[in-house]
Amino acid sequence: MFKTLLADQWDLLSPAVQQHYGIQDGEEITMQGELAVKHGRFMKLLMPLIRLTGALVPVEGEKFNVTVENKRIGNTFYWHRRFKKDNKVYEFKSKMQPFDNDIVEFVGLSIGIRMGLKVKDGGIVYEDKGYVLKLGSMLIPIPLRLLVGKSFIEEFSTEDSPHDLEMRFVVNHPWFGFGFSYMGYFNFTK
Repeated sequence: MFKTLLADQWDLLSPAVQQHYGIQDGEEITMQGELAVKHGRFMKLLMPLIRLTGALVPVEGEKFNVTVENKRIGNTFYWHRRFKKDNKVYEFKSKMQPFDNDIVEFVGLSIGIRMGLKVKDGGIVYEDKGYVLKLGSMLIPIPLRLLVGKSFIEEFSTEDSPHDLEMRFVVNHPWFGFGFSYMGYFNFTK
């Protein structure tokens, strides 16, 4: 799925990023790592609403132990994330599906974020193209960016890192500034 969307750019990805996104229909991959989660002031006000969608980790902190299980079924890439800290587990499930030349990640309630894909320095970058509501086979743009902000997501590997993958996910609001982030690393376990 990702290989098809990235076309000629696929070969520019590092082997670790290809391993993550190159799973075939019916295959699964598991990664474990550590992430820091931060919320901006504005996002803290919205967190009760966001918590209902299950879209973001609702608490802040350093050194969350994170397990990510990915499974591909047809053209759908399923994510099951478990963030563990202080004997509590926060789960976040989503699915990614292609739409035209983009990926849409759905988190529930048929609401998703549409993203373009590009390769940068051997890593994959998701370019936020706005939020959508899925009605049947149609995607209807919705103005959630005015409420939540714009996302920047990248996953990459570096030769000098002891970890298989590193990632950054940052949301910034055009008026209120920093909204949310999680950053850290992963290693393949399966």
